[in-house]
Amino acid sequence: MSADRSGPGITRLVVAPAAEGARLDVFLAAATSLSRRAARRLLADGLVWRNGTAMRVQSRTVSFGDVVDVLRPPAEVGAPPEPAVPRPVVLHRDGWLLAAAKPAGVLTAPAERMAPDELALDQQVLLALALEEGRRPFVRTVHRLDRTTSGVVLFARRAEALPRLSRAWSTGSVERIYLAVVEGSPVLDRTVVDAPIARDQDHAWRFTTAAHGRPARTEAEVIARLDHGLSLLACRLGTGRTHQVRVHLASAGHPVLGDRLYGSRRADEVGRPLLHAWSISLPHPASGELLQVVCPPPDDLAPYLPVTLHPSGA
Repeated sequence: MSADRSGPGITRLVVAPAAEGARLDVFLAAATSLSRRAARRLLADGLVWRNGTAMRVQSRTVSFGDVVDVLRPPAEVGAPPEPAVPRPVVLHRDGWLLAAAKPAGVLTAPAERMAPDELALDQQVLLALALEEGRRPFVRTVHRLDRTTSGVVLFARRAEALPRLSRAWSTGSVERIYLAVVEGSPVLDRTVVDAPIARDQDHAWRFTTAAHGRPARTEAEVIARLDHGLSLLACRLGTGRTHQVRVHLASAGHPVLGDRLYGSRRADEVGRPLLHAWSISLPHPASGELLQVVCPPPDDLAPYLPVTLHPSGA
């Protein structure tokens, strides 16, 4: 049999998080119009493959991201021609890394408080790759963004990349630049906020600058001084603490527009904190050559971008 099992005579199914741990026959009956008895017959005949291997045991289970191919046309088994899998915007892809654009409002990785049918970005990436490659892919999240923050997120595509990426982060070889629309107009065109960050003991979800916190450094540069008392900043992260840009800008007296958690006084003007992970640069884990990935700003930032942006020269 050909290694490529996709085609009009094949039904390809991808296992969603809700089906984690289901028996193969149960999964097939739920994902198609097949009865469990019919699903078992297909299994017994060697017509069901999981991640590229024929499965004949009906009690075998499936895991999230598994690819199940039924060697029968979709119309015959009562399934769509192709699974309804989200397709994240891919900004860079090779055998070692994948970078995707995270929309505001989407979690980077699963969390406890998620809607039943909600998928985090890493889950969307895994499902899209699984559908394309015909087997459960290796995907690991390298770093995270807040739910309300848009921008570039990096994923490792093989295990060997992980220690090399970790070393790049720990040695300061990774540069991340965020765009932020802030309230007020900074006195200086370039400001460095070098202040440790710790969890705020008075608020479960907030962080604050504190002497006992973890070291944190943000370099903020004014890109444009906007009308109506706002400014557009490019923020280079020297470290990667939770809420770092939001905390440091608020501590400097210029909260991100829309960021109620950190003191935005004009939050009603926008639908979210206007913070965007614009660019990430790092040595490629395979070659060591510098890789820069840029994520175009989303539509809600467009009214605040009066200039052409160049991450390398910001």
